[in-house]
Amino acid sequence: MPSRGDRSITIALLRIHFHDCFVRGCDASVLIDSTNGRRSEKDAGPNLTVRGNEFIDEIKTRLEIACPSTVSCANIITLTTRDAVALAGGPRYNVPVRRLVRTSF
Repeated sequence: MPSRGDRSITIALLRIHFHDCFVRGCDASVLIDSTNGRRSEKDAGPNLTVRGNEFIDEIKTRLEIACPSTVSCANIITLTTRDAVALAGGPRYNVPVRRLVRTSF
């Protein structure tokens, strides 16, 4: 987990959010690991330098302990990014959320 004063995590989360949501909408596909020779979006060229995945993983783990199968991975990315932007002094904004199918990476 990044330290409390680490503002670079905001940039990392914005990049994850952008890479996840830009092409086909927010679906958390940028967090899925490659399997059995099938390359995932996470391992695609533009995403190889994305950092902050471990931060999202930690948040997901903690949420699953507190309230299993409640918050989608896409919503975790979106809401974490929104909160990081606000905590870094950026604008505060509302995010409409809806439950999505994917609750695991």
